[in-house]
Amino acid sequence: VALYWIHDEPLMKYLGVEASQRKFEPTIFRRESMLEHVQEIIHASAGKDGEEKNRLGVLLGNAKFDQTKTLTHVLWSLLNSIPGNTIQRPHRHNSVALDLCVYAPTTAEGKSPVYTLMGPDIDSSGNIIDPIRCDWVSGGVFITPPGWWHSHHNESENDVAWVLPIQDAGLYTHQRTLDIRFVDDELKNHAKGIIRGSTVTR
Repeated sequence: VALYWIHDEPLMKYLGVEASQRKFEPTIFRRESMLEHVQEIIHASAGKDGEEKNRLGVLLGNAKFDQTKTLTHVLWSLLNSIPGNTIQRPHRHNSVALDLCVYAPTTAEGKSPVYTLMGPDIDSSGNIIDPIRCDWVSGGVFITPPGWWHSHHNESENDVAWVLPIQDAGLYTHQRTLDIRFVDDELKNHAKGIIRGSTVTR
């Protein structure tokens, strides 16, 4: 059993404020329900249009925040699955992500075939330039810096890997500044001569 405890206290301390009223009630997400919804998404998307999906997961939100679809005013989460022999292509967002590896398989040599590549820049083919590699270990945590491109890789044959990122995306979504981007969309825009500005933390 693991307790992954993330809350808004760092932001409150930064602002020098204290909570004065209860704004929402906690929500419990049960394992069976989450896995059932992920399976529904997998079946609904399989063979639908022949397009590879970048996400096979379910958002975890509180009914109080139907506009931002987040857990709290600040915190956002997604239970994301990555099937074997799958690459989730690079994407980026202005929120920081604290990623909990719920499960990752290991090879006979004890190594992880599941990993994340990340870095601030991509090349003309959509690959991350000089990426940092974070190997997934069940129960381990890694941080995705704000504005960095990152891709998830599962090189196992049949094992599904699971990750639970917690982000401060609720605040960005409320301010319309999350700026989430997917690399293939960016490449198409560049081919049309469309270049959008962005904020990158180096």
